[in-house]
Amino acid sequence: MKTSRIAFASALALALSAGSFAIAAPKNSAANPDPSAMDRAGAAVGNKVDQAVGGVTPITADEMATAVPAASIMDPAKSLATAQIKNPAGEPIGTVSSVDVTAKGKAKAVHADVGGFLGMGSHVVALDAGKLKYLKSRNLLVTEMTKDEIKALPKQAEAN
Repeated sequence: MKTSRIAFASALALALSAGSFAIAAPKNSAANPDPSAMDRAGAAVGNKVDQAVGGVTPITADEMATAVPAASIMDPAKSLATAQIKNPAGEPIGTVSSVDVTAKGKAKAVHADVGGFLGMGSHVVALDAGKLKYLKSRNLLVTEMTKDEIKALPKQAEAN
């Protein structure tokens, strides 16, 4: 338990030094087309902190009305690199590890780092991009899959 608190405190300190808990896309923009290394690091830490503390903000019907299919995002490998993945109840599912892109430049699958606590005990699974919706205002991918369905997916090798 002491190790978990130390890891959480370290992640929290890193998040604070990065400037925020989560990096979100501006309200009226498309997905961030070219996040910097600082954006990626800040978002990754923010996502892990959110998962650790159970940051739950349900996604409203109005928000879902503005969501776009993840498969329609331009340059998805860069654009979705800092996104969180949650279910409609707002429960953290995971973070984007990488994105498989078709020859036409559209997202085919999103590799997600799921499970675990602050990166310990987590694994990567592939989520069908056609089944994910993207909320630009929250830099958030939404899945209808349950945690049990995601746990049942085969583990993938991390692609970085």
